[in-house]
Amino acid sequence: MLKRSTLLLFISFVFAIPAYAQGGWDVWTIYLRDGTTTTAAPLWSLDAKSLKGGFMNGGEPDNVGTARSRISYLSNSLGNSEYAREKGADFVRPTLPEKGSTRDLVVFVDGRQESGNVTIKAKKRETGENDIYNPVLLLNGKEYPLTSVAHIRLAASKAAPAKTTKSKTKLTAH
Repeated sequence: MLKRSTLLLFISFVFAIPAYAQGGWDVWTIYLRDGTTTTAAPLWSLDAKSLKGGFMNGGEPDNVGTARSRISYLSNSLGNSEYAREKGADFVRPTLPEKGSTRDLVVFVDGRQESGNVTIKAKKRETGENDIYNPVLLLNGKEYPLTSVAHIRLAASKAAPAKTTKSKTKLTAH
């Protein structure tokens, strides 16, 4: 009996390690202006042109991104948020205001809201090297861990695709 329980404990431990190792990043849902959604885990870059996330085999960043002008907002699963874990069952996910604006809006997990120009980039290590596995959100000259962010609403850019509307057009013969 002792051998069987030892074996079961060993098997449980071996299979638990990979599950724990894969849980390091939050999954973000990306809501596009055309009404579709996609997901990314992790987000590692957001600049004036595009949002990039995920990694290819070998750990290299996936350079295929989504044009920033196509994105309405992003929502964090908060699976890796220390704040949400501390609150436990009492945690209530903050809501994202429905109304858009001319500036990006960040809703933090504690409910605070701040607007400004949002970018996401690799955190700098003490050696000065980029740590692509540890991205940070930059907002109004400050760095924030992505795990402290619930939602990011991107301002509509001038290059944003127009929403599709049905229009009535009369055809005339010449």
